[in-house]
Amino acid sequence: MSDIILHQYEMSPFSRKVISIFAHKNIAWHAVDQPITAPKPELTPLTGGYRKIPVMQIGAHIYCDTKLIIRELEKRFPETPLTPSELLGAAEIIADWADHRLFSNVAGPSIFEIGKLVPKDFLADRAAMQRPEVMAAALPIEHVKAQFVLDLQMINRQLSGSAFMLGAAFTLADAAIFHVLNFAGNAPSLAAEINQHKAIGKWLQTIRDMGEGQRSNMAASDALAIAREATPDHTPPADAIADDALPVGQMIAIKPNDYGQEVTTGEIIWVTAEAIAVKRTDAQVGDVLVHYPRLGYLFEDAS
Repeated sequence: MSDIILHQYEMSPFSRKVISIFAHKNIAWHAVDQPITAPKPELTPLTGGYRKIPVMQIGAHIYCDTKLIIRELEKRFPETPLTPSELLGAAEIIADWADHRLFSNVAGPSIFEIGKLVPKDFLADRAAMQRPEVMAAALPIEHVKAQFVLDLQMINRQLSGSAFMLGAAFTLADAAIFHVLNFAGNAPSLAAEINQHKAIGKWLQTIRDMGEGQRSNMAASDALAIAREATPDHTPPADAIADDALPVGQMIAIKPNDYGQEVTTGEIIWVTAEAIAVKRTDAQVGDVLVHYPRLGYLFEDAS
């Protein structure tokens, strides 16, 4: 099996989500540091435009979005399952809530309190990632903080009766909520709210104590060289389907439907009910196969 490479930066909350799963599965992986803000000249040759963090690389296969990254890790490392099948639907619903509603209640207040920890252009960069209508509809910070307090009360109620979100064992639901609350702890006012909940505090420390799996660091140039020297496997997975809306061989443009509107353009190689893989060619790395989840993305004909 080719090495697991995670393109990340240390303060990235969504990277921490994946790293907690590396820890749970005790996976050996390489960390490649990427810039917090654009441009990202040693990432976009792999993705073609997508610049959200993290991105997972395995040879010349590039995996975008933590939803898809986690599914791929489950396929490749089934020995230590993340979530029992009977809890998977519930865990995915909780993860979607955490990645969107809970994170939105943390991101705004946090950004205004962590100025010393991020580059000067961080605020402008993140504003540029948002759609104009989202920026126009932004809620007052104090209201968002109040909503976060209510979120914490719900989470604490659940953790007061069980070691983890869905029972006695760590699952996707824990990884998804952990990364948001762990990030929120960087903002003093939000950390103070978290510290009022003993069950949450104990749970956070338990996950932090799991570690990071078998981590080593890698230079971005080395990751690009690995992609350049590898040949992506175009064999469709067993669950590939024919989809008239996304026919194999068509050139398409892919972009998130929430924030980060950069576009990846490529040729459809295969499609499943939940994912899509497109081939693209870059002067620095040659041919790569870029994988996206279908949930949360727009697909437009780019022929």
